[in-house]
Amino acid sequence: MRRTSHTVSTHSRTQQDQRSVPRRLLPRIAIFLPLLLPGCDTGLGPLNEPSGFSGVIRYTNWPSADSLRAIRLVAFESYPSDSSGILIALLTGKATVYPIIGQPNLPSYVDETAYVFTTTGTTLQIKEYNYVAVAVQYGPNILNDWWPVGVYTKEAGTFNPSPVRVLLHRITPGIDINVDFHNRPPRPWR
Repeated sequence: MRRTSHTVSTHSRTQQDQRSVPRRLLPRIAIFLPLLLPGCDTGLGPLNEPSGFSGVIRYTNWPSADSLRAIRLVAFESYPSDSSGILIALLTGKATVYPIIGQPNLPSYVDETAYVFTTTGTTLQIKEYNYVAVAVQYGPNILNDWWPVGVYTKEAGTFNPSPVRVLLHRITPGIDINVDFHNRPPRPWR
């Protein structure tokens, strides 16, 4: 009988061991599992991270100081073909300006300017902008006296605009614009 009892006892211990193996491994799995799973690099941060794009504007051949009143980055949903539509595009959210009007201009008479154009504090929206350019105000009329001096393009040596897509909770880097004041892009609007 003892043998039977011993057999039962060994059998009971084996079942207990089988059940306790996962319990013994659980703390180890809990420690190493996060190391094996990919995660985000922002931790438990807010879900309202800004969206936008960033880059560097490089300048050459600056004009005389009296011929430059303002310099801004502009983004249009569609290619602007009529100057009368620019104000409407700005008011309806189909275009946006950085820095916003009322804020200081982009720095002038520098070799380059790094910028970050985000949805925070601007009218930039989550969408695709088909014409992104640096524009200067050359005269006193804030509505009409603007000229593009650089266009975002992926085709070196051209002024063919490339689209910029603003993605949710992401700052898209590398939207660099070259400005040569002796070789300005054509003004798309009349």
